[in-house]
Amino acid sequence: MRRSTSTARRACALGTTAALVVLTTGLGIMTATAANAAPSDTDGSVSVQADPTQTETPAPTDTPSPTVTPAPTTTPSPTSTPAPTGEPTPTGSTAPTFPLLPHLRSSAPAASDATDASTTAAAAAPTVTITGDAKVGSTLKASTTGFDKQLATPTFSWTNEATGDELGSDQFYDVQPTDAGSVIVVTVKGKDSTGAVAEATAKTTSEVTQDPVFVDESGTPLDSGTEADEDTYYLPQDATAGEAFSYTFRAEGSPAPEYALAWYYDDEEDSIDNVESNQAEAQADSTLGFGWEEDGDVNGDGEYTPEDQLPKGITFDPTTGELSGTATEASTYDFAVTATSGDVTTTVYAELTVDPGAAYGLAAQALDAGLLDGDKGSLYVIRPDGTVVGFTLDPNGDGFFADDSDLLDHVSVKQGGTLLVYGTPVDRFGNDVDSTDDDGNPTVKATVTSNVASDVVKPYTEDGAEDFGVTSVTFPHASTHTLTVSAEALQPVSFDVEVTPTVAPAVAVVPTATGTGTGGQLAYTGSDATGALPWALGLVLAGAGLIGARTLRRRHAQR
Repeated sequence: MRRSTSTARRACALGTTAALVVLTTGLGIMTATAANAAPSDTDGSVSVQADPTQTETPAPTDTPSPTVTPAPTTTPSPTSTPAPTGEPTPTGSTAPTFPLLPHLRSSAPAASDATDASTTAAAAAPTVTITGDAKVGSTLKASTTGFDKQLATPTFSWTNEATGDELGSDQFYDVQPTDAGSVIVVTVKGKDSTGAVAEATAKTTSEVTQDPVFVDESGTPLDSGTEADEDTYYLPQDATAGEAFSYTFRAEGSPAPEYALAWYYDDEEDSIDNVESNQAEAQADSTLGFGWEEDGDVNGDGEYTPEDQLPKGITFDPTTGELSGTATEASTYDFAVTATSGDVTTTVYAELTVDPGAAYGLAAQALDAGLLDGDKGSLYVIRPDGTVVGFTLDPNGDGFFADDSDLLDHVSVKQGGTLLVYGTPVDRFGNDVDSTDDDGNPTVKATVTSNVASDVVKPYTEDGAEDFGVTSVTFPHASTHTLTVSAEALQPVSFDVEVTPTVAPAVAVVPTATGTGTGGQLAYTGSDATGALPWALGLVLAGAGLIGARTLRRRHAQR
């Protein structure tokens, strides 16, 4: 074997030895292992390929060279292929097991490098996320990462998770009412940055919700009822006194709406305290109409609650939203219903009308004739059972009712005074029944009789009042008189009139004709017959003493 004594080979051997020592003692990386070395020179150096830029480093004198295992005997290289001049030919030695210096390492990645590459590839996999509220009416967006749009345009597919139904194929999706209660899935297909086909999916984190909205029987949203006293929802069918009634409030929403009654007035001005105080005041002032309770607790549960806004006999089922029952008092009733889905509540402000039943009997009204002159006087409502509710009116005062008005429970008139009496048809609950034809003329005209022969009873014919059956009754003698109002087959009504004596005998005033024949005075009143119909007579002829005042009280009580 040839031996090399050149300076370059000696320097290379020393440099390699020094590097091995540093790696072993300084970095703690290498564990001493056996290795096959190139043939040694006579001075103990190891022959390796030198790095061109490596400088000669003397070996430490106190550090022995690492022990090497002699190379196994191998078959000499064929003589036909001689080794290059100056380069020893390895004799089948194996590669060293210690780490190589960075510039001598193989380009193949280590095991840890392969793991890092796998993690990076997984992190870069395409993804999709859904943004937007999962609520009917909202818009969802599919936001993607990792898809290479230069290689392929991503495609989108929105589906219903439960049914698999296709919903849309755009990046955006408008949530429909039919999606309420469902989970929506989006699938995106395309290519990743390597050109490989990729797919990603995402779904809403919860079921689609829907804010509650009130609808009619066909499912169409109501076009009214959003604002109290401004946009009231009038129930499509009326109730009739004495007949069963039912109407169901319906609302669409997800989760399924829960219903409740609420106050018709919900602002600060018309707060519950104000509603309750007004109701108590109205009940203390008057009990006009029929079916009124002595306090605001209409349903008798011991509290004043929104249920008391309903007609007596009508109840509300919060589970189904059904309003049902049998009412007895004809009037209009304002109340509110709420529908709540999740944390969202919708309110509809509604009004129910209760119509009177069929005509059964008569109620009566009587008023002091002096009201026609603008004097303060009394108006009386006589119920079918003969009970009386009266109050004092002041036409020239600031208000409709006189300041000193108290409820009156009997009819009273001074001796010589006159009452105008008018009868109206009522149903069996005492509700006024409309008795006019298509032209507005009354079809029922009541007659009035007295049990005292001296009473002057005659039709009141001024200003067309005779068409309405108004009767004038004058009382010359002080005593208790009984008047009876009747009409055809209807149940008549009777009531007592207390005629109080005066200091001087009452004298009937007879109208005096003028020389021109124009003008003239109304009997017993002194008012000019050529003037417009006085408001008090209009009140009677319109039945407002029973209808208007009752409605006024009802609405005042609810406010």
